[in-house]
Amino acid sequence: MNADNHVRIYAKKRDEGDYVVIIPSLGRGVEDYTEQYHSTITTRLAEAGYQVVLIQPRGAGKSSGDLTPANASMSMFAQDIKVVLDDLNINKANFIGHAFGNRLARTFATLYPEYVDHLVLMASGGNFTMDEKQETCLKNSFNLKLPDEERVGYIDCAFFAKGNDASIWLTGWYPELAAAQMLAANMINPDFYKKAGGKSFLLIQAAEDFIAPPENAGRRLKQELGDQVTYIEIPDAGHALSSEQPDAIATYIVNYLNQ
Repeated sequence: MNADNHVRIYAKKRDEGDYVVIIPSLGRGVEDYTEQYHSTITTRLAEAGYQVVLIQPRGAGKSSGDLTPANASMSMFAQDIKVVLDDLNINKANFIGHAFGNRLARTFATLYPEYVDHLVLMASGGNFTMDEKQETCLKNSFNLKLPDEERVGYIDCAFFAKGNDASIWLTGWYPELAAAQMLAANMINPDFYKKAGGKSFLLIQAAEDFIAPPENAGRRLKQELGDQVTYIEIPDAGHALSSEQPDAIATYIVNYLNQ
């Protein structure tokens, strides 16, 4: 990954406090965890004394890199993160992974466990096949050629709980990045990263997640891994929970990290 301004660090005081790396959702950038997308998670973590490291995925914002689907792999995306951390002389951090980012966070923890302190996952998907409506809503959320009004309907269907404002996520989509990430995720056996290298983790699942329903995803993972997982469900939230219930999520994350 080669880019200018592809890394941001938020902190009350630089070089004080443990690091937290947030890995974003499929085809989206790190701005999702800032006020730009109605999220207070980064701000709340910084206020709690953490240094929040937001690494823009290749192809998002000003971050560049090969996104040829045939060349993409989960290990490639994980190595991007490692390269940035090495450049910043960060050899230990807490990690938060959202949706696709949860898979990448667990892959990173499996490949580079020495870099990972605490681990938090949001909107973890399960090993199940999506139905036609799920696939249609997800696919058309990335179709930037659709009229805004039509596409917001698909974003609402795929990512937001009933009554929440899906227009928050009308922008910030990177279809080319998403295509590479989806192929990378499909090319790896989920059993490789399922246990996150043996790291215990907090799993925050949205109660109204249409793409990753709790009964097919988070609850099942908790059942499989048992005490390795601290499991929480957030009401009134869908797959975009970081922009729907950020304060509640931030509270759970800070409490978990402070343990």
